Amino acid sequence: MHKLRRNRLLELALLVVAAVVCPAQITFTEYPLPISGSYPFDIIAGPDGNLWFTEIHRNTIGRITTAGVITEFSVPSPLLITAGPDGNLWFTQYSQQKIGRITPAGVITEFSASGYPFGIAAGPDGNLWFTERYGNKIGRITTAGVITEFPIPTSSSEPFDITAGPDGNMWFTEGAANKIGRITTAGVITEFLVPSPYPYGITAGPDGNLWFTVVFAPSIGRITTAGVITEFPVPTLSSLPNEITAGPDGNLWFTEPGANRIGRITTGGIITEFSIPTAGSYPTGITTGPDGNLWFAEGEGNKIGKVSIGTLYNVCSLYDPTKAAKSGSTIPIKLQLCDGTGNNLSSASITVHAVSITQTSSSISGPVEDSGNANPDNDFRFDSTLGATGGYIFNLSTKGLTTGTYNLNFTVTGDSAVYAAPFQVK
Repeated sequence: MHKLRRNRLLELALLVVAAVVCPAQITFTEYPLPISGSYPFDIIAGPDGNLWFTEIHRNTIGRITTAGVITEFSVPSPLLITAGPDGNLWFTQYSQQKIGRITPAGVITEFSASGYPFGIAAGPDGNLWFTERYGNKIGRITTAGVITEFPIPTSSSEPFDITAGPDGNMWFTEGAANKIGRITTAGVITEFLVPSPYPYGITAGPDGNLWFTVVFAPSIGRITTAGVITEFPVPTLSSLPNEITAGPDGNLWFTEPGANRIGRITTGGIITEFSIPTAGSYPTGITTGPDGNLWFAEGEGNKIGKVSIGTLYNVCSLYDPTKAAKSGSTIPIKLQLCDGTGNNLSSASITVHAVSITQTSSSISGPVEDSGNANPDNDFRFDSTLGATGGYIFNLSTKGLTTGTYNLNFTVTGDSAVYAAPFQVK
């Protein structure tokens, strides 16, 4: 129904050599829904210490405890769901063109809306804000059910997701218009053009910026409150990034329905992907739970998934991936292994090994950057002078690479995950 799919050719990887060490793994736990074919779609942490989710094929709102006990409540056409400022859950009823409210006890109230409401989020003004996909408006609803609408300047923009920003405004994606919108609580809208096609999910990050998914690039975007946009390509080209949330570890986490993976991106733009145990599960919604784990909806898998984060290294970038190098020059890819708070854990005893280069786009952004000589041994070298306490460097040759955006993909000893360090060539 609401799947975002596009057929596209996968580009061949250009092999090189290099890597990074992440000694621990994340753990997946999956909870099957009581009735097959329910298609869980969106999920949010509730005010009652449970997780709440929509089931779009059964017209149901589900509640799951952190121990995995599921209770269901019938309601027509629920789509996206959020926690409200009044201690209740609020959700959009897409085909019914209504906004719904459900108490933690399961009592449901509906309010007539218009324009096929899609995304919904609590605002800093004590109201709920929602997008109207085909009404081309942003709606505001009070906790008493009074609705006000604000037209979006760009026609047929198809607004999807919406979130509260760190600046006291609401931010939303415009899929068909390739824009990110900002609306003040007074209803004033500003729009920012996204370089790549079809922004979809959006959330506030731990770094004071907004982070969003770009479906058909595919990439993860970052936009400052001033409107400056940076994109980070996702390693798997068929991933179709969907929803995104701020994680409990200081990173952003997103679903990849096309790749059947959960992705993690650091605020420095380093992406790691993790395969979901159930094949073809088509993950969509994702949120951080009250238990410090990540929870996500598996539509085709008919399950609710949980990601428990162990003691992992984060990859901290020591270079600017938005700068483009001239083809034929070398790019010094500099990294550190960090903990969840950014402390450097890099060591000369840890081996780093890269596996491939993948072209993700034929477009670039940012100024040209030239650098020194290529690294002849195809290994990251530990350098104690990098950063404050040392890190790794790989002098990557761009000889033969055409204009575009690329990923230097690398694996970690003892870890099945594939990481990516983005770079650009002009």
